[in-house]
Amino acid sequence: MTHSLKRAAAVFRLELAHTLSRPLFLFLVALLLLLSFGLSRGNVTIVSGDASVGGTKAWITSEFAFAFVLSTLVGVIYAFFLGIASGLAVVQDDECHVSELLQSTPLSAREYAWGKFLAVLGGFGAALGLHLLFAMFFNQLVPNPHTAEIRGPFELANYLRPALVFAAPALVFFGGVAFYLGERTRRPLLVFLFPLAVFLLSIFFLWEWSPSWLDPRLNRALMLIDPSGFRWLNETWLRLDRGARFYNTARISLDAGFLASRAVFLGLGLGAVWLAERGLARRGRGTEAVARGTVLPEAVTVDAVMANAVTAATVTAEGSKGEAVTAAAGIPAGKLNPV
Repeated sequence: MTHSLKRAAAVFRLELAHTLSRPLFLFLVALLLLLSFGLSRGNVTIVSGDASVGGTKAWITSEFAFAFVLSTLVGVIYAFFLGIASGLAVVQDDECHVSELLQSTPLSAREYAWGKFLAVLGGFGAALGLHLLFAMFFNQLVPNPHTAEIRGPFELANYLRPALVFAAPALVFFGGVAFYLGERTRRPLLVFLFPLAVFLLSIFFLWEWSPSWLDPRLNRALMLIDPSGFRWLNETWLRLDRGARFYNTARISLDAGFLASRAVFLGLGLGAVWLAERGLARRGRGTEAVARGTVLPEAVTVDAVMANAVTAATVTAEGSKGEAVTAAAGIPAGKLNPV
């Protein structure tokens, strides 16, 4: 493994440990656990005329049902928590005075930006994986006589396909844009406003606004610009009732336009991280700063500095943050160049 990969891996490893242990992430996991339990009781199901006249009821375990639930939660809950975690990744380092330390190391802007972003994304990917396990457990294994009619046979694809098609591109998009906003503005308030704006736009416009006079071409465009994919699913498959039997057994057929839209959101998220990397390089972070600052030993540089960046994030006194990180990295006070 090259030195560059080692440094990026060190950033990734320590940021991932920080992400998985922070209260924000633990609260998200607890919330997903409770939601999975509540939804397994049939509180949210696809409405079908068959069930209303005593016919076959729509299963909560079908691919359509889980995609319906997951696309909603991605746009409302995942976007909020991921936006905050990803957007504050660089901001918190600045607040802890770690930026000056990193400018005195061989760590490049690319290694720092992608190590940070992929760690946060990996943490929330783990949350998504836990969410799938929670849903499978409560939907398929926990006994509940009241939901016997709305439970179908277990099929792993009913959970994996919605996660890959609806959740994964949206998570990359939300995380990447938030990461860019955090790096570009360095203002926590704007980072918090981004998921709030996504929530309001989705709830009051993208998901619900569909008047009868709306041009089909405009409606199609709105489907494709919804990051969560909920409008496409609702307008294409759910608004016109196709019967409970169809929803229980059929797969969600993905058209070319929708797949292209998911690919675009994936690219936008990754492109936003690339822009953040460029911004970090312009600010002097990375290899260009080595010639201007004190170079730390390779063995100490990334692991020591990034580990203390994580530790310092839990300290409340601003003065003690910088002093703790500096001392642990073995740098005498006053040896750091100003930004």
